[in-house]
Amino acid sequence: MKLLKVAALAAFTVMSATASAETVKITNIGHGYFSGPLYVAKQLKLFEKHGLTPEISIVQGGALALQSVLTKQADVGILSYEHVLTVAGQGKRIVSFFNVANRPVNNVIGDDELVKGSEKMSVEEKVKRLKGARVALPSANGSGEKMLRTLAKKYGLSLPGDISSVYVGAEAGAYVAAFEKGLVDAALPFEPAGVLVQQAGKGKIYLNVMNGEIPEFRDLIFMTLAAHPDIIKEKPDLLRKVAAAFLEAQQILKKDPKRGKELMAKEYPNMKPETNDQAYDTVSQIWTMDGRMTEDQAKATLHYLQPKGGESIVLKDTFTNDFLPK
Repeated sequence: MKLLKVAALAAFTVMSATASAETVKITNIGHGYFSGPLYVAKQLKLFEKHGLTPEISIVQGGALALQSVLTKQADVGILSYEHVLTVAGQGKRIVSFFNVANRPVNNVIGDDELVKGSEKMSVEEKVKRLKGARVALPSANGSGEKMLRTLAKKYGLSLPGDISSVYVGAEAGAYVAAFEKGLVDAALPFEPAGVLVQQAGKGKIYLNVMNGEIPEFRDLIFMTLAAHPDIIKEKPDLLRKVAAAFLEAQQILKKDPKRGKELMAKEYPNMKPETNDQAYDTVSQIWTMDGRMTEDQAKATLHYLQPKGGESIVLKDTFTNDFLPK
């Protein structure tokens, strides 16, 4: 009888916690390795720990994720700060409240011919060698293409013109196939696609953006959690809980690589262990430790993106640290 009472009490406690949990709608851009904190928070039920019931949607492409936040179909979007600045230049507003990654989420991968002899070359020399190259990218005018255009312009090349963009989408297999068939000379893929190309023996890291080789992309606001101003006003406690769950997940990934690799392997069950390990070692360089953002990071991001639009961008209105744990 005592055991029955204990079991009933436990069941009641679980039901009560579930009933009181607040639903949070989260939109994620694709199934990229950079969203590791989301996967860890989901696996370890960190959202539930903080009183939330997550409803997670995965969409293909930043435009769809951005639209879900602008229209308030999602409470939170995993979006690049680029999207925040772009809409600010158009007179609209969404706000980043957690910095997931402070560097770009892709390296430049080159085929054997491009990479040969580049080990001791400067960034300028490597970029200039891209003249005439066909570069695989996820989408037109995405963050990868903007980075490539910035580098090309700095070192006297044009995109399009001197460098050709080849749009292959976000699926990792598309990049491996593009290199295998000789359709491209280089790529800026989201991980784990870059690692898969390397492990297939079809390419190597040519420009290591994620380890900070390129100064312009070293310390930015890059991949963030973002929300509509109305959500910020109406649901501040919800956003604090989301930030707390992400912070806990992110610190696990940063502080405990062994556990982090095990958790990420569960998210990518069809990936070989050595591929997962390499992807983790690559991407863990860009996850932040505390989710914080600074005005200097915002300025650096704005400087290289130069978003088009007729409105002045007030940087202090595009990000906030107010929802991070004190």
